Amino acid sequence: MDCPDGYVCIYPEINFGGQPWVRRAVDGGVKDLPSSIRDRGSSIRNNSGRTARVYEKRNYSGRWACVTRSGGSIHDLRGYNLNDQTRSLKINRNGCG
Repeated sequence: MDCPDGYVCIYPEINFGGQPWVRRAVDGGVKDLPSSIRDRGSSIRNNSGRTARVYEKRNYSGRWACVTRSGGSIHDLRGYNLNDQTRSLKINRNGCG
């Protein structure tokens, strides 16, 4: 499944493999991801007009990686030491940084 426009998708495998967990960006962040993707995310795609940060711990804490808006992606979260360590997702109106 490709990530639809307006959504942020977290995939359980690197290079966007497996069935993604999909979140509509306008619905905002998630302090504790559902068990289907919690501690399982390996790649992320952002097809929304907002930036998205994935965090290693719940409540938007710990290490994080930011995905730019409008088609930004990270194909392998190992480079951020976050592979299989996704715990929360924050949707932002500001840029990465």
